[in-house]
Amino acid sequence: MKRQVEDWHPAGIQVTGEKKLKIESGRRQQKYGVLLRCFYLYLCLVGTILTLRLDLGLKFRVLPVAGGLLVFALLAILKNIWRPWGRRVYQGAYLVLFLICGFGWKHLAAGWQAVENGIRRQLSVYYGVTLAEKTPLLTGERGELLLLLIFTLFFWSMETAVTRKGRTGLFLASEILIVLLELLCGCRFLHPGIFLIGGSLLALLSMGQIRGVSNQRILYRSGLWAGGLLLCLSLLAGYTGSLLNDQTKGWNEWLYQNVQKKTSQISRALESQNGLFGNHNPTADGSLNNYPVEQKDEIDLTVHTSGKPAHNMYLRGFTGGVYQGNSWSAVNRNDFADAFSEADSGWQVQNILYRYIGSRSSEEEGTVTVTRKHPGGDYGYIPYGCAVPDDGNVQADGCYASAGKEISYQGYVNWIEWMDPQPSKEAESEIESAYREYVAKEYLKVPVEGLDRLRAYCGQQDLQSVQEVIDFVVRDVQEGRTYSMDLEQVPAGQDFAEYFFFDQKKGYCIHYATTATLMFRLLGVPARYVTGYVVTPEDFTEDGDGYTAQIPDTQAHAWVEVYRAGKGWIPVEVTPGYQDSSDANTDPGENGEESTPTPEPTEEQTEEATPELTETPQPEQGGTTVTPEGENGQGTSEQETNIENGSGGQKLAGIGRVLLKIFVVLLMLAGLAGGSVGMVVLHRKRVLQERNRRFFQKNINRGICEISYAIYQILQDAKEAGVLQEIPDQKDDRKFARQTEKNLPWMEEGAYTAIVELAERATFGPDRLTKQERAQCYQFYESLEQQFWIQMPKQKRFWWKYMKAYQTS
Repeated sequence: MKRQVEDWHPAGIQVTGEKKLKIESGRRQQKYGVLLRCFYLYLCLVGTILTLRLDLGLKFRVLPVAGGLLVFALLAILKNIWRPWGRRVYQGAYLVLFLICGFGWKHLAAGWQAVENGIRRQLSVYYGVTLAEKTPLLTGERGELLLLLIFTLFFWSMETAVTRKGRTGLFLASEILIVLLELLCGCRFLHPGIFLIGGSLLALLSMGQIRGVSNQRILYRSGLWAGGLLLCLSLLAGYTGSLLNDQTKGWNEWLYQNVQKKTSQISRALESQNGLFGNHNPTADGSLNNYPVEQKDEIDLTVHTSGKPAHNMYLRGFTGGVYQGNSWSAVNRNDFADAFSEADSGWQVQNILYRYIGSRSSEEEGTVTVTRKHPGGDYGYIPYGCAVPDDGNVQADGCYASAGKEISYQGYVNWIEWMDPQPSKEAESEIESAYREYVAKEYLKVPVEGLDRLRAYCGQQDLQSVQEVIDFVVRDVQEGRTYSMDLEQVPAGQDFAEYFFFDQKKGYCIHYATTATLMFRLLGVPARYVTGYVVTPEDFTEDGDGYTAQIPDTQAHAWVEVYRAGKGWIPVEVTPGYQDSSDANTDPGENGEESTPTPEPTEEQTEEATPELTETPQPEQGGTTVTPEGENGQGTSEQETNIENGSGGQKLAGIGRVLLKIFVVLLMLAGLAGGSVGMVVLHRKRVLQERNRRFFQKNINRGICEISYAIYQILQDAKEAGVLQEIPDQKDDRKFARQTEKNLPWMEEGAYTAIVELAERATFGPDRLTKQERAQCYQFYESLEQQFWIQMPKQKRFWWKYMKAYQTS
């Protein structure tokens, strides 16, 4: 009847034609919108690549990764234009990529290691922790193939949802997660990449979701306007970036400082006297608490030497330069880099003692091999007198990081025997001369507040030489104080060292070493806190071509290093019961050494010191006037604090490893989730395509039969889901249909019976049925899908929609 009215009324035909034109126009705009979304998706991923490259300090080349991703973006556009061959080409490109990655799995593994090393570097600098870089599997590999694989898979998992449906929620959440993880790693986002990400996401959000073909022109134009804004931002960021950066720097710094504040709070919780878990091993890093050391008597290290040591062997791990009341942290590496711009400055400084002994020893160098089994940290555990390897794991002037299982050092095991009996007045090298000034500036710092009693106690002493200071500190920190691990907690507001020295008067190595280090500094001798392992000569047994010692975790230890001009950092044992019988604390070069007055701070040094963070105590009458050694016997007693030191990132060793593990786990989970979602969506899409191919094949009769079979299958699935109570006996098709109509109250009487009759005619009848009759069967099939979905329990809906691939709307 409706058709007759339209044919009779000319206006009805005209309106219908106009409507068709609008639909076709909407479809064209929808296609253009798909292409535009694909372009913005690509730009957003390129921005992500740039932020990873620039802000995390990764060394991969951007052009190969972005160029490879562009190929897949263009193929995705081709897939949406040229069907069905475009889809096959798109899938073939991914197959080729997987084959390349399969044959180049070594490059993938080496790339993963290169990316991991870059993240470790960033975390080490930002948090002041020691995270060793792993030895590269392949020389020159920077991770391009790995990142291309990751970003193309990311693009593939997001392409259908974002470009064809306009659903950007999951993609937006993924980008927010990546940005948050980069913020936790200390990124400031002062590069164009962040503007590409923000602008692309803004454009995608402005285009909204694709719902049919209506309003596509509006969405398309919104995308164009947003794209124009994105282009302007990109040009500003790329060529006149200073203008844009100046405008956004305040917001950027505010965000950065707030994230830094939160990470600082986390670190302080870890560094607190109670610890986070209460069983942390403080001899593995710079944390200070009164919990007993957790020891399992497991072998941490194995040391093999070419000659037998005659003295205690100290294996240096963590070195602490900044005291914060409840922890030690390393001196800021950026400050060291500012003072020494040469690339190998850290290596030269850490080898001062090795070169000093080498210039005096009449013996050939020996070999010390340290095998790491279960040590407490990513340290190489360097024996004194041995050369530090020249690689990327030298951590400024502090420690040598390593994740390697076995490390060989060349040097002098019995280095103490070759110490010069006279003070070294001349610098060991040009860099050592400059390093003396750096040592006097950085390793005499003590907090302004919290050490009043210890400062007053040291100010009463009248000591005239460095050796007198060493003898006094070692003796005084031990007398009247008992070695014990059965300790009460440090009261709130009390300083860790002062509470040990004046109140509790018992503790273990970290208490003695911390207090002694502060006393050395207050008495004008540069010193720093060190943890690692100590091995006695008796621990070594002859083993073929040398001597081997098994070092359990019970030999983890803390001690003090004192800097001797021209000689480097010398270990000083201050914990009772650990002294070497050879008295290694006494440097023969200090016997009879004259002291020199402590110079007043220069005008330049006074200007650099701020009242809130630094303090330069003057020698009181009757107090010590010991000066650190320097050229011509001169030095400085400037004492500064660096509690904040302009960086909240100088934190507990270990938080970097935790964040790295979180980052890797989240990345793996995101990849797994994205891959799983992609597989499920692909399964549903494949089933729907195959089902439609069978339903709408050229043979209409056969298509109706296929729909009839699918109707019976949907009834079976509904029964399995609990929506349909029972399925009638199927001996007679029409009786089966009538009984099914009775079991489903919402089904019209005769509806299913009519479909069964059509199926019988299609199967047994001589006539070819029409497309309208096939459409009638398909509409009935769709109504079953939707009605069962409405009644479906929530826990079954995912199974119904994605596993069985039924339409739900």
